[in-house]
Amino acid sequence: MKTITINKTAYKLKYTLRILFIFEGLTGYPFKFGKLLDEYILFYSALLANNEDFAIPFNEFIKLCDDKPSLFEEFKDFILNEIKRQEQEEVKEEYVKKKKKRK
Repeated sequence: MKTITINKTAYKLKYTLRILFIFEGLTGYPFKFGKLLDEYILFYSALLANNEDFAIPFNEFIKLCDDKPSLFEEFKDFILNEIKRQEQEEVKEEYVKKKKKRK
């Protein structure tokens, strides 16, 4: 599990379904890459989903991201790597299933 430090507090980052549920609850529609606002809301959703003590209001969160753009860059790297890792696991599982069927 990865952590990210905001205002001298370390918060957990973990890619889970809960992030997507929170995103949908906040926006009313499912997440997809392409809109910058949606990607920031996904970041905020990840913090809410994985940290019970996270209590930064969204407007303040955006100001913190404005003041330190590396926060969003770090999150984006994290989320893209997680998606890639999960896709690789799915491909590996599919390969194993096909190999078992051949026997």
